[in-house]
Amino acid sequence: MQLEAILEYQKIDGQIVNLEKDLAQNPYKLKCTQLSQTAKDSQVKSSQLEQQAGSILREMDELKKTIASTKKHGEDLLKKNVESLSVDKINENLATKDKVVQNLALLDKRLTKLAESINQVLADYNKTVKNYNEAKAQYQKYKTAYDEAALAVQPKIDELKLKLASIAKKVPADVMEIYNKKRADKIFPVFVKAMGNNCGRCRMELSASALSKLKRENILVCENCRSVIYQD
Repeated sequence: MQLEAILEYQKIDGQIVNLEKDLAQNPYKLKCTQLSQTAKDSQVKSSQLEQQAGSILREMDELKKTIASTKKHGEDLLKKNVESLSVDKINENLATKDKVVQNLALLDKRLTKLAESINQVLADYNKTVKNYNEAKAQYQKYKTAYDEAALAVQPKIDELKLKLASIAKKVPADVMEIYNKKRADKIFPVFVKAMGNNCGRCRMELSASALSKLKRENILVCENCRSVIYQD
């Protein structure tokens, strides 16, 4: 199999791979990814906090109704004419009044805790919204910087792709098909030269039968990394 053309193609393709890898690892792009995740996390958290706040407010409303009802019950007890009541009934009312007072104290305590909770939720919500807005603003700044970096590299990539198109015309169709299939499977380099008895990509030692096949056919698919091994 004549490999000169595909090896030249692979060399140019490798330059594109390196340029695209540099762009993928560009610090501005990495920062954009980080800020994008921060913004998403902030949105999720703010939604959760809104639901939590709504739940607390509903509980506070119900508690206020209970407190109002309990107070009214206590006031009704105080309005009763003591002179018309028996001693037992008076004692019963006093005991009931004490329970009402105790219940009111517990209800007020619970209401205070809920008020503290809602204040904390609101503080967390405001902080989350602030984090979201800051992440969004910084994202735009870093995205602009990354876009400028990508724009500067793109002409070089386009130039190399034109060279690839030209070289591809010299590559036999069956060889090009092998190359494209391997590249689609994220295998690169596709064609690697044997390093003695080892694969030139993953350095795995080839078996005696594999070496025999390589010597016979001049190419061999590595069982480990799936690259196509060739020898001069």
